[in-house]
Amino acid sequence: MPGAIAPADGSAAGVAPASSPAGFSPGHGKESRQQDAGATDLGPNNERLDDAKPELVNALRELVRQYRQEGVVARRHEIRRIRQARLFWQGLQYAWWNPNDMNWHLPFEQRFSDDRELEEMPRYQFVTNFYQGFGLSFIAVLSQDVPSVRFYPQSSQSLADIAAARAASDVAQLVEQNNHVEQLLTSIGYFLWTDGKLGAYVRYVADGQRFGFHEETVLEALEIPLGEDVYVCPQCGKEARKSKLEFGGAEDENKDNEDNNDVNEDYASVVGAQHAAPLLATKCPGCGVELRDENLRKAERVTVPRVVGTRRAPNGQEVISIAGGLELNTPVWANEMHEYPYLQWQAEVHRAKLKAAYPLAANKIESAPSQGSEDVYARVSRLSVEQGLPSIHPGDALMNLITFDRTWLRPWAFYAIEDEAVRSELLAMFPDGCYVAFAGDVYCESRSESMDDHWRVLHALPGDGQNRPSVGDSLVQVQERYNVLSNMQAETYEYGIPPIYADPQVLDFDALANQVAEPAAHFPARARPGQPLAAGFFQPAPAQVPPDMIRHQQDLIGPVAQFLTGLFPAIFGGNMEDVKTASGYALARDQAMGRLGLVWRRTKQFYADVLLLAVDSFRKNRPEDVEIPLLGPDGVLDARSIRTADLKGNICVHPEADETFPRLKSQQRGVLQQLFGINDPVLQRALTEPANLGYIKNVLGLTEMVIPGEDSRNKQLREIQQLLASAPIVVNLPIAPHSSSASPRVEAPAAAGALQSEPKESSVGTTLAPRAELSGRSPGADGGEASAGGASPASTGASSEGSSHQSPVTNHQSQSLVLPSVPVDQLLDDHAVEFEECKRWSNSEAGQSARMTNPAGFANVRAHAEVHLRAMAAGIPSPGDKNAPR
Repeated sequence: MPGAIAPADGSAAGVAPASSPAGFSPGHGKESRQQDAGATDLGPNNERLDDAKPELVNALRELVRQYRQEGVVARRHEIRRIRQARLFWQGLQYAWWNPNDMNWHLPFEQRFSDDRELEEMPRYQFVTNFYQGFGLSFIAVLSQDVPSVRFYPQSSQSLADIAAARAASDVAQLVEQNNHVEQLLTSIGYFLWTDGKLGAYVRYVADGQRFGFHEETVLEALEIPLGEDVYVCPQCGKEARKSKLEFGGAEDENKDNEDNNDVNEDYASVVGAQHAAPLLATKCPGCGVELRDENLRKAERVTVPRVVGTRRAPNGQEVISIAGGLELNTPVWANEMHEYPYLQWQAEVHRAKLKAAYPLAANKIESAPSQGSEDVYARVSRLSVEQGLPSIHPGDALMNLITFDRTWLRPWAFYAIEDEAVRSELLAMFPDGCYVAFAGDVYCESRSESMDDHWRVLHALPGDGQNRPSVGDSLVQVQERYNVLSNMQAETYEYGIPPIYADPQVLDFDALANQVAEPAAHFPARARPGQPLAAGFFQPAPAQVPPDMIRHQQDLIGPVAQFLTGLFPAIFGGNMEDVKTASGYALARDQAMGRLGLVWRRTKQFYADVLLLAVDSFRKNRPEDVEIPLLGPDGVLDARSIRTADLKGNICVHPEADETFPRLKSQQRGVLQQLFGINDPVLQRALTEPANLGYIKNVLGLTEMVIPGEDSRNKQLREIQQLLASAPIVVNLPIAPHSSSASPRVEAPAAAGALQSEPKESSVGTTLAPRAELSGRSPGADGGEASAGGASPASTGASSEGSSHQSPVTNHQSQSLVLPSVPVDQLLDDHAVEFEECKRWSNSEAGQSARMTNPAGFANVRAHAEVHLRAMAAGIPSPGDKNAPR
């Protein structure tokens, strides 16, 4: 329901929106389908279902367990693989697998009674974690660029679909800002490297702790009559007001004296008077027949909302959560998401948070029973990697962490229930599919919700089923082999130091044993006759690491790892001996990206689908229009409004197909530098276009550089936004008959002459249009042509020059003066620059859209541009003009 709070975010769910008065239905079909009119109130998310219909809750619980048991063996292997990968990422790469307890263990984590068991343990545990290094390179490549998506209308002939596609792009931009898209892509890259499977959960969350609060009006339903109750005489048919008969007209007199501000109190008094007991005998004023209750015809009544106060309501937004393979449980035999009968998201949540989110089940959560063996195994795996240990440390008190299971079931999944009555009732209660949540084994909530409306699942690599390898899986065994060789090398250095053999006749070992080893000590020794002292000592050559072992190590961390992962040196900026030029590195990088394109294309489609779900969540849950703060082309923060009414159409989404489009600033800077070196008149004209200079300055990083006319262009863009918000000002000027003094050919020079005087600047350059041309249509109703009145600057000047040759006006016409709502400063404005900016904007996509959707605002901008044009024609110098008088 709109504004519902996701339990995983720690706020109580099921709070009715404050803007909906009591007794008013917000018009959401899911809640109305969940309960019949005469059924027991189960709560907005069926929180009381366990108390009202425990057989349904038991059926849901058993159904989830049944589907979980179908792939329990494959799920165990999947958890083992993912758990090992996450431990490798943390640098715990010497864990050994114990098949007896199905768990990973670190060396020396237990005390051994037999020394022979210690000999089997590794002597060294050195880790050169290139598994993490390659993974960081992969994540950096995957998250350095946000995938571009485009929303398309499902029908190019439907205006509603076209408007929805345009609004969806703004919604996607808002969702990316709120969810920190760079961190989102980083999480996606991490799970693709370690888990190989991930899911994105999209929903609307209202949480004041995370998003703040706002004041909301509180409404209540008030029933008021449309008119008064009347008695209809059964004999003469005369109608008489009930209040007049019962109160003798006093109510009418009091009603006339009441203030208009007390309308609600007046309605309440009328309603109270009409339901009060009669104070006088009720008789027909025409014939005197006594009138009874069956002769009373009550007035029609309507229910209206009334503001009774305000309350502090939490803000909400669309939230995207990424779940990895340890947290996401899907049927192992399914290849596509539409084949899933269920999807389960498991997470460990603190007991206090769950009790706050589900107060009706708080007492049961306090004493939650233990789960099954498979759930415990998955729970231990998640908690161990969160602790950074292969297994749970016994000293940590983790009993307060409850496994929170959220499961989505498809409607056809209910047909696994043998009881036909229970199955039919569940299908009637959850027609779109079922979402059910359990804290341990305790039921929390459920609602009718489709899995496809909130979830998308992504696999890193193609394969069969759901237990597919990750991008970094092939590097795990390579890392283990490298660690073994590194330990052998260290052992060679330590234990390969050779001993020293000495002749006992040369060296006195007894005296040596009693000698204290200290610097510059003297040891008794006697050389054999005729031989040097060194002849009595011998030391064999030290052990050497085989050269082929070192080469094998280098191959493991180099070509082998690069080939298995597709992360060649050109990807992460490594040195390539056979490449010496920048263009060669760029070519090698493009070739290396082709290998990663297999994962990148999957990620782009996944990201586009997730944004489509976010747009759909925005459309279903947002109660009102939303403003997005954006940095406009003038460098000033603007607000773009997203109208929920524009999202009524049908849309589809596709990722951007162009992979070579330069999106990074460094790539754009390189393209600009190439364009600067091309001597093409068309390109040079484009580079010197005033509208492009601000963009070029930002790309080059020269933010302090001052570009002539840039401030005037930014000022004009802000004025255009103000002009679009209102219509031009039209002033009617009557013309006397047989008078030539007020004819257009006389007014034009007068207007031009007014340019020399500041007090008359508001009338400079305004359009004088014959009233006959403007009659019957509003200014700018035809896209702005009417605002000119058919009088261009050239025609006006011609009429001024030839005024003596034209005949005076002989008919009773009037002229209209069209003024922009934002005046022009004749002295300080740069008329040439601002007129060109108005002209550029009017021909842009935004200007053409305003011409069609906002003709009055477009006419206002046109009138403003015409004032600049008249000022240029009058010869008023611009502030930046070198020929300006000083």
